[in-house]
Amino acid sequence: MDRKLRKRIIGAVVLAAFLVILVPEWLDGAGHKSRYSNKIDIPDKPQFKPISDYMESTDSALTINKRIKSEESTVHAWALQLGSFSKEANAKVMRDRLRAKGYASYVDVLKKPDRSVYRVRIGPELDKQQLEKLKAELVKKEKLSGMLVQHP
Repeated sequence: MDRKLRKRIIGAVVLAAFLVILVPEWLDGAGHKSRYSNKIDIPDKPQFKPISDYMESTDSALTINKRIKSEESTVHAWALQLGSFSKEANAKVMRDRLRAKGYASYVDVLKKPDRSVYRVRIGPELDKQQLEKLKAELVKKEKLSGMLVQHP
């Protein structure tokens, strides 16, 4: 048999085998059903009360803005300062050591006209009591004393 003819016959047999095996797989729809078997229920549009129902009738926009600003000014975050360094490398060493022990520490930079101070802190936290407990834990476990400061 001629070599060229043999290659064509082999190619035709391979192509026919692919068609016989794969076309029924693709066209039976089973793949679609298995991929999209879950029925999705989309809830109806929720009903919301108008914003005026939540506000006092005597509040004006100016009064609301004043109230929001006063509420924001009373919220403070706290951090536990454990060290203050003149060299950034020393502060990073302490920060990395604390991070390795699982504490969320960071370096805060205070720039002064003649120098910079690198402060190592843990936090911030909104709950001051949480940091006070952490401070006691650090004194006990790590022999580190610190002070609570406002963040930032």
